[in-house]
Amino acid sequence: MQNKYLIKASRKFWFWFWTQLMNGFAPSDLHGNYKRPRGITIDSEYDINNESGQIYLLVGNSCPWCQRTLLVHEIKHLSKKVKVIFLKADVEHGEWILNTKIKGCIRLSDLYKKANKKIIFRATLPLLISFAKDEVNILSNESSQIIRLLNSIKIQSKYQILTIKDCNQKFLDLVNNSINDGVYKCGFARNQSAYEKASQNLFAAINEIENLLQKNKGDWIFGEELTYADIYLFPTLIRWELIYSKLFKCTEQELSSFEKIIEWRLRFFKLSNVNRTCFDNEWKKDYYKALFPLNPNQLIPVLPSLEEIMRLESKKI
Repeated sequence: MQNKYLIKASRKFWFWFWTQLMNGFAPSDLHGNYKRPRGITIDSEYDINNESGQIYLLVGNSCPWCQRTLLVHEIKHLSKKVKVIFLKADVEHGEWILNTKIKGCIRLSDLYKKANKKIIFRATLPLLISFAKDEVNILSNESSQIIRLLNSIKIQSKYQILTIKDCNQKFLDLVNNSINDGVYKCGFARNQSAYEKASQNLFAAINEIENLLQKNKGDWIFGEELTYADIYLFPTLIRWELIYSKLFKCTEQELSSFEKIIEWRLRFFKLSNVNRTCFDNEWKKDYYKALFPLNPNQLIPVLPSLEEIMRLESKKI
């Protein structure tokens, strides 16, 4: 009988403790649905080509939102215009840290404070900043805006540079809300109802993209030209088997059942320099270690490498 009450009390305490952890990792609404906090953006009239200070793009290896920006940086060959700085995840304290000090700062949160950005939910990446003398100027920490800023940079290059075109904003919102955020809405759902709703929306959107790829002629989501839709989608789908299907319970359908999406993903992966934005070992380590509420024992499952997954897909197609 004592064990019965002990188990009941332990479950209640664990759920309370889990809720407190989740509040720090992933805020939700009153119905248990995950809600991503708003970021910092710059005025839409701003022209990055007029920036006089040195521009830096701060990213983390494991973050899909950072990978969006890295993809544009690599595809557009922007290394001479924008310097990329990689931060590492401090799993113990749940924040990003710099490998070397910048403007006297070693933690990302200190850099935000130095830029007078103190009223934020959490110091996040990606982060586009410029330095002018001793001032730290945050341009944006919203990946959707950063990729547009990077794509607008005018450069002269010996490389053949792919053009990234705009596309329907309503469709981008669908990808962002139902797929990019959708996997997080599944993983961070506070109850069964919130999880099932997120899963339904996630796979409805994936099915819509599969149907679009079947109808359209060309290599990309909207046909012959690469668009922001392709940039949005890739970071989520390239992590699917390693992270989201396992840790975030995105299990309603196997991604391998979407034939056109698998072909599209492999084609995108083979684009020049795209593999340089993929860090599967860091993904596994950071996700399974850092998201303690989802994986309390912090075990990293035995999984194939990303290279092995891509090689197997090449053989099937």
